[in-house]
Amino acid sequence: MPLTEFPFNLDRLLEEISDCNRVLVYGGMDTGKTTLVKTLFERLGGKVLDSDLGQPEIGPPGLISLGTYDHGVEEAYFVGAFTPRGNLVQVMTGVSLLANRASSSCLIDTDGWVKGEAARVYKGEMINLIGPDRLLLLQEEDELEQFTTFLSEEKIIRLDSRYSGSKSPGDRATNRQRKLKRYFYRLAESKHPWERIRVAGTLLGRGEELPSEGLKERLPVSVLAAWQKDNRLTLISDQPIEFGPDNLRNIDVNEIESYSRKELRYRLVGCYQDLSFRGMGTITGIAGDGLKILGPDEGFETIKLGKKRVKPDGRTLPD
Repeated sequence: MPLTEFPFNLDRLLEEISDCNRVLVYGGMDTGKTTLVKTLFERLGGKVLDSDLGQPEIGPPGLISLGTYDHGVEEAYFVGAFTPRGNLVQVMTGVSLLANRASSSCLIDTDGWVKGEAARVYKGEMINLIGPDRLLLLQEEDELEQFTTFLSEEKIIRLDSRYSGSKSPGDRATNRQRKLKRYFYRLAESKHPWERIRVAGTLLGRGEELPSEGLKERLPVSVLAAWQKDNRLTLISDQPIEFGPDNLRNIDVNEIESYSRKELRYRLVGCYQDLSFRGMGTITGIAGDGLKILGPDEGFETIKLGKKRVKPDGRTLPD
């Protein structure tokens, strides 16, 4: 439908939210949330916080983005997944940080996960974090009424969705691949020795480097690289390892952190300099002396591992 055709009075809505600092938009899948946010942005300006990880419009999939439709991403938060399920802490952290960094009024677009107890808690806590001046509920009947209990009635605006632009899972996957391919196309591959790259939340490359040959006889797979720090062994192997008493009999450590080449190759990563986000990338090579990363041109010394594996052509690999 044209952007200005809605089954409600758009002018009245614009008048009601024109002085609002934060406007949060909820609705199920294919209810027209992004269509509405784009129209409101065209008429009111400000910033858009795009928190839909799988089908974003401001930045690429896998990021929560703050920016505008005409100028793109200004700031972003890396999640490295395409759904909030299993990634609620990262999503809530990113939404909260970016909402607080918005220098002007902000329209907040969200994903379509609204059904079930987990979704109710997730979207309810987002309301608590954001503290919106208005909550717009795009609903067919009253399926979003549970979210009205978090705010006073004068902050709730109920809108009839009656939107028929539904997309199949295949359409969504194709759209996501296209956006990821376009994002990776402008990136460059670079080599990062282990001693000069930090993998946040892991001890990869940290501690005393152990010779791979010495571990070959004590483990059932080939080891590409290994490090020991105190009583913890961190290693990268050719194949996944299932550890049991027989595997560990000759290894004098209390804890093992293991990664296989397969699970690391093409893993989405967030690239950082200290805590400053430089961009998203994908790991294209793993070797004993370091990593190859298709990533941003700006210097970075730290990467955060995402959950999804994506090739440079945008194709998402099985988990």
